[in-house]
Amino acid sequence: MFNKKMQYIIKSVPTDDKQALENLLNEMSEAGWDLYTMHEVETDSSFDFNCIFMREKQDEDSTDLDDIVNITSFKYRMEKMLAAPSSPYASCKEIQLKISNQKERIKKIKSQLESENLSPEKKKQLNNQMSDELRQLDGLKQALVNEISPDAMYSAIKEEKFVVNLSEEILEVISMEANDNLLAETVRIRQDLAERLGYVIPHIHFHNSDELMQNEFSVKIHDIEVFRSVVFPGYVAFYKDELKGYKSGEDDIIVTDGITGKKLIWIQKEKVKDFWIKGDTAAEYIGRVIEYIAVKEVSDIMDYNDVNKYVEKVIESNSFLVDNIIPDFITASDLKYLLTCLVREKVSVKNIVYIFEKINDYANEPTKEDLLDKVRLALSRHIVKDLAKDGELKVIEFSDEILDRVYSFFKEDEEEAIIRIDSCEVQDIASRLMKIAKAKKITSTVIAVPMDIRHMVFVILSEFVQDLTVLAHEELVSDYNIKFIGKI
Repeated sequence: MFNKKMQYIIKSVPTDDKQALENLLNEMSEAGWDLYTMHEVETDSSFDFNCIFMREKQDEDSTDLDDIVNITSFKYRMEKMLAAPSSPYASCKEIQLKISNQKERIKKIKSQLESENLSPEKKKQLNNQMSDELRQLDGLKQALVNEISPDAMYSAIKEEKFVVNLSEEILEVISMEANDNLLAETVRIRQDLAERLGYVIPHIHFHNSDELMQNEFSVKIHDIEVFRSVVFPGYVAFYKDELKGYKSGEDDIIVTDGITGKKLIWIQKEKVKDFWIKGDTAAEYIGRVIEYIAVKEVSDIMDYNDVNKYVEKVIESNSFLVDNIIPDFITASDLKYLLTCLVREKVSVKNIVYIFEKINDYANEPTKEDLLDKVRLALSRHIVKDLAKDGELKVIEFSDEILDRVYSFFKEDEEEAIIRIDSCEVQDIASRLMKIAKAKKITSTVIAVPMDIRHMVFVILSEFVQDLTVLAHEELVSDYNIKFIGKI
């Protein structure tokens, strides 16, 4: 069942109308539906049975989105109608109570059967009833065996790697009927990242969450929240500083963009039809966040199964490279570090065979950091090509003063180098950098530094400066016009 796409439907009948319940069960069974679960719920005027039926999704209902997100796990309507999921302990106690009650019913029937004044018809009726009750008792005993089995605990040991939680008010963004569809946006993002960076993001699981405030959504990686913001279906988001001359209306909503820190203004769709720039719908904004997080958190998202897929691609082309490199020169851990560092800085790993060739060339480098520098140097033409516009690359440099401050972060003892970062110093450097970028009207900031501090500079400054690229001076190839536009 768990490997198939399932459909679910909910039907309700009064608890005191046994005939209606029987008719419903027979009707749904004839239509090919199986009973998934049944719970008693209290309504305003009575008690009802909420019956949830399921069946395998029909072929004609399948879509290309089926293999994009595990949407079968998204059963928020069902979860809303049921009580909170019980723990194995609570479920075990509940089954034990049902067994006890079942035994009491059987005991009463047995007592009635021992009576000497029974008619043949009554005795037959009680025997049939006894058979039914015994079957139900056997079912409860089996359910108890399953509940206390350790195997059930092992099957529960799993974790969804990439989760997007949505509040009730914005669930429409994943509706198949909506024009503004987040599932289709997810397909586009996955395809774009695969083509640009050679990086395939995993399944994304969408869930409704009662923990979120109105219009909120959040992103979790390995159950750790890494992003939270708000969106507004029926509105379009624009950066406020891009809407020159626009006067905010009473219905507009102004918030802070969690990616850039800039002000976002959400404007109703019908008001923006004639706008000169394009904004983001609710689904598009969440999609942009998904793409941002997929790259930013790649070191936690990419696992060894993903690394193995890259290795398999190389084996298909040249198995010698893999046999010669792994594990004698680099470990799987080193390879994961190398690939995630490249993707994190938006360097494509699509040509994985070429990257393995370069790893083979430089496999004797003493550390994985040195190996990363050499591989990047080999990829420098590709890196600059993706950054340059019309054959020109605009670059900001560090002054000697700033370089001295950065080098002061390094402290060495007899055993290892220790990096001690002063957050105030880093924020000051980041502020100067953003000031030059703003003055030069640059949206994607590129800086050049010595190779030995390049990666560390990216790690510390990328937390403050969005869309940042840090190049080593050696990576500034002569194929393009390198224009130094400022120095901090």
